[in-house]
Amino acid sequence: MKLVSIINEALIFTGISGTSREDIYLEMLKRAKKVFESDYNPDNNFKFDVEKVCAGIIERENVLHLPYEGVALPHIRMPEFNDLYFIIGILPEAVLLQEHDAKPSRIVMISLISGDTSDLYLKGLAAFARFVGKEENRTALENARNGAEFCQVLREADVRVHNNLSASDLATDDIPAIHPEETLSHALDVFTSSNRSCLPVVDNNGKLIAELNSTDVMRQFIPEYLFRMDHLDFVNSFDPFNRIFREEDEHFVKDYMSPVKLQVKEDTPLIQFTVKMVKDKVGTCFVVDADGNYKGVIITKDIVKKVLRG
Repeated sequence: MKLVSIINEALIFTGISGTSREDIYLEMLKRAKKVFESDYNPDNNFKFDVEKVCAGIIERENVLHLPYEGVALPHIRMPEFNDLYFIIGILPEAVLLQEHDAKPSRIVMISLISGDTSDLYLKGLAAFARFVGKEENRTALENARNGAEFCQVLREADVRVHNNLSASDLATDDIPAIHPEETLSHALDVFTSSNRSCLPVVDNNGKLIAELNSTDVMRQFIPEYLFRMDHLDFVNSFDPFNRIFREEDEHFVKDYMSPVKLQVKEDTPLIQFTVKMVKDKVGTCFVVDADGNYKGVIITKDIVKKVLRG
């Protein structure tokens, strides 16, 4: 299925004049409401309270605290919605909609989701996110002068909605891989900068060969007798951490890495790797291509964030 088949060009607006997210969302919703009430499928009699929907979207954003990176993707599910609607706005200038956004946005896609369209929404969102993830694609959409041109960009690129959400849709691809010969000091830096506790280890060709878990690293520096103690109330030694400080430049990733607990191909369906993660109590799933090359990471939080709260 092509993405343009679930996007209505009448709900794509240019020249949005607001400079705050509330003003921008309100203007987009008001313009969409006029379309619903006049030209857009008048038989469905779809009506909604603009202020209520806008407040609900902002409340949800404040709770989830998810940063936007050049494209804003606010959404809301409400019982009064009878279908899935994508309302798209192209701003004259990029706007930082939330203080914690990674980048200001020129494209805003508001999703109104009914109770039975969550699956289609997530598939459509994944297809759109894949496309705008490339700067040249995002620029082409930003330059569209109207809804028809916006849809034409998607049509010419043949952007398609996958039948199933797959590992490639959820994977985070900006977690750097490390190499067996790199120092423990470097690995600790990557743990910190990536905010992850399990890192991919690859060979010189980029093939995933192992994983490095921060817990395994710390375990090697803690005296074994402490693990046999039932009560740790009186243990307050800092010695294990001092050992790490002293020796981190002398140890290497290969000394601490372990076999990969779970890896899946890019096209593995969501339900398959989710079941494996839950069944085997694995918090990190690595994504590889057909040749076993590292492509990204999925953690259980990604499933909650991108699926259950996407």
